[in-house]
Amino acid sequence: MTRKEVNIKSFQKNLSELLNSVEQGDEIILTKHDIPIAKISPIDAPSITLKNSFLTARAIETKRMHNTDASEIWFG
Repeated sequence: MTRKEVNIKSFQKNLSELLNSVEQGDEIILTKHDIPIAKISPIDAPSITLKNSFLTARAIETKRMHNTDASEIWFG
């Protein structure tokens, strides 16, 4: 990961390129008159695994089954 300092005018001019850089893991420090005013960095997205998906689906199904009336259960 690299850190780039960019002024507002350059940021506006190269927005697409800089955001692509952020997607690759770089961090951008936005400056105004050489004073840092903001930091743009990638978001750590949670990893989705098959196990996590299965456990989430099972929890939802269990909750749904516990919250239903007997008349809503179909036996057919």
